[in-house]
Amino acid sequence: MKTPKKCPNCQGELTTKQVKKLLKGGGNTAIVQVEAEVCLHCGERLYNPNVVRQFVQIRAKLKNQETKDFELIGQSFSVRSPLL
Repeated sequence: MKTPKKCPNCQGELTTKQVKKLLKGGGNTAIVQVEAEVCLHCGERLYNPNVVRQFVQIRAKLKNQETKDFELIGQSFSVRSPLL
């Protein structure tokens, strides 16, 4: 699949960058660093279809607690009270 030369949302210029993507599944969270086309105007990210398929696989592993191949880096917390 060919990457568009302009952002599909705002027609801004796209540039290739390494970005961090937060993936959630089954109460678990993973952070992955991937290459994406990023709009310099609005920040929209465009991912390669193969990368998107990997996102789906990682989310499924998180949901099914299949995390043996992942590195534990800390804990996550939910803030119970509403923020002002």
